[in-house]
Amino acid sequence: MKNVKKLAKSELKKVKGNGAPICPEGEIPCRHAPQPGIPAYWSCEPLALGCRIQ
Repeated sequence: MKNVKKLAKSELKKVKGNGAPICPEGEIPCRHAPQPGIPAYWSCEPLALGCRIQ
């Protein structure tokens, strides 16, 4: 692979993987488990509530 930049450890910690959305300030990304007929999905939930519904 050409032109690949090596990331510092501090930069790696900031990477959010698995397709998590970038949420507005005061919210966090939450992954909801798949249900029959509904695939798994992401949503932004208030930071105060956290990811309670999964």
